[in-house]
Amino acid sequence: MRMVIWDGADGYKHRSAVRDFDPDELARHGVSQDPPTLDDLDWEAIKRDLHNSLVNRGLFNYEDLVRTQNGVTGAILSALRGRLVELYKRRR
Repeated sequence: MRMVIWDGADGYKHRSAVRDFDPDELARHGVSQDPPTLDDLDWEAIKRDLHNSLVNRGLFNYEDLVRTQNGVTGAILSALRGRLVELYKRRR
């Protein structure tokens, strides 16, 4: 088996396992190897937590972002990373 990454009609990239002798065009019919669906994330809770993290970090305007080099990255990671890791754990 080999892995093929292909573009879906919806604009999402996918990865599928296909037999070694199958052409890449059959990847959409192969065994899906995609990451977990992000639809399962609680986006309202993520938005709330991101907002609160931005407030807690004092990031209210562009000047605040410039002043704190990694503030936005930290806020995004704090709101999203744990939830995304949990999606992967549930798939095991």
